[in-house]
Amino acid sequence: MADDYGYINARVKMMRGSLLENRQLDEAVSAATYAEYLRVLSETPIREDLGDATAQGAGLGELDAALSKNLFRVVRKVQGLASGEAKKEVDTLVARWDLLNIKTLVRGVLTGRSSQDILAGLIPAGTIKWGVLQAAANSTDLASLAQTLSIGGGFLGRALRQAVSSGTNELLDVEVTLDQEYYRAALSAARGNNLRRYLAREVDVRNILTALQLRGGTVSARYFVPGGSLSEGDFLRIAGGDNAVSNSDLQPLLEAGSLDRAEVLSRLLLDQAAKNVAMTDVLGAGVVLDFLRRKEIEIAKLRLIGRGKFYGVPGDSIRQELGNA
Repeated sequence: MADDYGYINARVKMMRGSLLENRQLDEAVSAATYAEYLRVLSETPIREDLGDATAQGAGLGELDAALSKNLFRVVRKVQGLASGEAKKEVDTLVARWDLLNIKTLVRGVLTGRSSQDILAGLIPAGTIKWGVLQAAANSTDLASLAQTLSIGGGFLGRALRQAVSSGTNELLDVEVTLDQEYYRAALSAARGNNLRRYLAREVDVRNILTALQLRGGTVSARYFVPGGSLSEGDFLRIAGGDNAVSNSDLQPLLEAGSLDRAEVLSRLLLDQAAKNVAMTDVLGAGVVLDFLRRKEIEIAKLRLIGRGKFYGVPGDSIRQELGNA
């Protein structure tokens, strides 16, 4: 383990060579059958974790388990490379999956979804142990969920517990509270300006998407997440219907025409921002940030392609979905 990004990034760049190339993803999309899709995967670095996915009678459940295992193993390997202050930064980046998983749990419990459905939406790559997430998925209400995550759910689990104890029970209120806590911790842990700028960009994107979501309804500053370049006043102005923003990179999100399209553009914007950080932050956390993001996207694409092949969706339709993913 090292507190030196020169060593960590050299190892991560070697791991980047194991990511699937566009050629391999296209070959998976072009597979004539689901079995052929699995054969394509068996010729990639994913094969190490395929396990029961290739057994006779196996289906999407086994594929999901295999892809989750691969993501979990790769993320843990990256975490294992760092120590000291560098590990704090890497762990904060990995905790982003804790944020997503707790939001999935909250959304699932508030909408009455089954524990099985909730578990299917979780990503086994954060810092919270899978057993804790499994127990949380069995919660019957928000209070019991918060109680379960207050032990073993890390700083976000404790933030959820505090929010629920103070009477917060609406989905958007809970999600914004978790975002505020995550970005406060992430910006505090970030040592370099490049990583701080990337996190600030994520905050800006989050605030714009929330502001667009609030249009036509109740607008409140309590939904604003500090830490980005946009001010609370900008947030309220955009939520009120104003489409002007001083940062030209963010302008396309306000001109997207729909929230769905704005979310697609947001992902593309953050993908490019992560790549830029990786190129300019060669002795900082940028390379790790970009690699983890690329790995998550790879696994998401393989899940989507696998479902398409399993249900016989034409390759062109899958390619279109990948473009919108």
